[in-house]
Amino acid sequence: MEEKYILYGAGHYCKKLCEIIKVSKLKIIAIVDSDQNKWGMNFEGYIIESPSILQNYSESVICITVKDDNVINEIRKYIKKNYPKCVKNEISYYKLIIEAYKNNETILQLISSFEIDIEHSKKFLFDCSAGLVFGGVENWTIDICKKLIQNGLKKVYILSDMGNYIVPSELDNHIFYLNIKHDNSFSECNIINILKEILSNLPCKIITRSTNEVMLAAYLIKRYYPDLIEVVSPIHNSYEEMYKMYEEFLCCSDIYIGVSQDIIERMIKLGVTSEKLYLMHIPFDCKKTLSRSYSLNIHEPLKIGYAGRMEVEQKRMDLLLKLIKYLSDRNINFIFNLAGNGTYLTEMKVYLQNNNLENYVQFFGQLERSQMLDFWKQQDICVNIADYEGRSISITEAMGSGAVPIVTATSGVKEDIRQGKNGYIVPIGSYCDIAKHIEYFFLNREMLCTMGRLAHDAVLPKSYMKKHIDFWKEILFA
Repeated sequence: MEEKYILYGAGHYCKKLCEIIKVSKLKIIAIVDSDQNKWGMNFEGYIIESPSILQNYSESVICITVKDDNVINEIRKYIKKNYPKCVKNEISYYKLIIEAYKNNETILQLISSFEIDIEHSKKFLFDCSAGLVFGGVENWTIDICKKLIQNGLKKVYILSDMGNYIVPSELDNHIFYLNIKHDNSFSECNIINILKEILSNLPCKIITRSTNEVMLAAYLIKRYYPDLIEVVSPIHNSYEEMYKMYEEFLCCSDIYIGVSQDIIERMIKLGVTSEKLYLMHIPFDCKKTLSRSYSLNIHEPLKIGYAGRMEVEQKRMDLLLKLIKYLSDRNINFIFNLAGNGTYLTEMKVYLQNNNLENYVQFFGQLERSQMLDFWKQQDICVNIADYEGRSISITEAMGSGAVPIVTATSGVKEDIRQGKNGYIVPIGSYCDIAKHIEYFFLNREMLCTMGRLAHDAVLPKSYMKKHIDFWKEILFA
């Protein structure tokens, strides 16, 4: 029997679903909204109706097209209380997108009729469709592809958008450009353009970057040609919204690669079997023997470093400003050295000026990856106050250079940091706890040498590029 869908919530997400479902074999039978001011309005060719009509559709499937989890839960409670028998089940937003494309005749015809040349050897396509801009995932993609090519894997390619980027010469002729519109995600046009590129390069392994259009396109091809394509999904971050997305896309990937044991454990909780999971350590520049100095003179300012995006979202630069003021109020002699850029940078400088804190901070701007070793060798302490990370390469780089980490309890840090031995982990958001540990080093500077050396020794075995290349050769040729 044909599934019938009710969309609850006439907003941006609902509009996107209407566009996708209209070109599929699925059927929308109603759009409802809790806001009575919308009732009777025309929305994408449908009339917005009151939730009371749910009682008329006992065999329908409902999709709550709202982003906020709290609102979604309130709507669920409302339906359960008022219309407990009106819907057969619920489908999530992205699962409905996947279902719509599985029932899109244009897509199915394109895949089934495409002339596939399977004579050539397997290609390895690394997804960087969001663009080759500065960022942790993008830098890693460029680095690993460059190293794999240098190690003789000539069939390694990057999928990028149509942007104009400066890339290493090793990647010349190793980038496939996708004609996609970022402001129209999961559109039929985007999916078709990605499908054509992947189909033209079968057989292949797709190495995804997120739960995005490339992952969906690869899955749609895999349903037709399971022997010609495999989807490998590195997971570089760790936060609740991301795990919910991966749960919705569980059907798409063949194996997963987490950058921390925390990520591995969370994916197991989502139902991924252990044989599909691998742990990956991202290499970084680290000298085998630590040679550096520390600010041991009590009259010297402690040198505290941060490297990353200057943002409130995730990175919590608002709390970093509070930390700086807190340390100043306690008469700690310190200098904060900040490397990076971001949308919050201007506001940070205004705050520092308004609070007479400019002398406590130096901004280094966006540094090249090759400069980070020298940057961290100049710092006594590394601070990271983020709400979430996958496994911060900035923290491991700092530890590799002997900077003592004082960081929030994000994913992966407990694998490298032994509390009170080679650094400190504090609860998320606890900038006051970070300040207390900084004050300890202010008064006990000799501990910088001891803990800094132990920090270096803890991450050194994870820094080697050869191990990383061997790991990826195993993954790609499995």
